Amino acid sequence: GNLRADQITFINNIINYLTKNGMIEKKMLFEAPFTNVHDQGLLGVFDDAEATKVIQLIDQLNDNALILLTG
Repeated sequence: GNLRADQITFINNIINYLTKNGMIEKKMLFEAPFTNVHDQGLLGVFDDAEATKVIQLIDQLNDNALILLTG
């Protein structure tokens, strides 16, 4: 869908973090650098339904990364 500028920045932060680290713990979405976009992190940028979708995507990405690591 259409994302606001702050949401795009937040998603780009996730992509950058994943690129550097391969996986992301969901609690990180409420810590810096994600709180640089909004002090409440994920829930300050996305409503509950959108935040749930973001978390589901992260779970899928983390699962895929684990599969690759354990091959």
